[in-house]
Amino acid sequence: MRYRTVIELVCNASDKDEASDIAGDYLKGDIDFGVEMKCHTASLTGHRVLKYAASSAIALMMLATFALKITPVALEGETGTKGGYRIAFQDTHTVMPELKTKHKEDFKQEWQERKDDAILEYLKK
Repeated sequence: MRYRTVIELVCNASDKDEASDIAGDYLKGDIDFGVEMKCHTASLTGHRVLKYAASSAIALMMLATFALKITPVALEGETGTKGGYRIAFQDTHTVMPELKTKHKEDFKQEWQERKDDAILEYLKK
């Protein structure tokens, strides 16, 4: 079984390079004083499980946030809406092609007015 050992060396140094040199000398056995060492040993399995679980949880949270951002779910009540969940892409609109009816001019005119009203209503939002 593999184990993970973390060694922390605390010493007084003026910069990063001096601290690294002091730590190297202490680990070689050249310095016996002025350095405090703390050591912690644990199984590598627990570290791996924690590392992969944390990264998986973060990835799932990002995926869930993205999914909820593009697919809003709205519960609609009796005030002009239906009961149930409606799932749709946010800010997605469709364009209906022009009607190709030639024999019903009244129907075509009414359809054009409704389309214009819908566009005006959308632009007001």
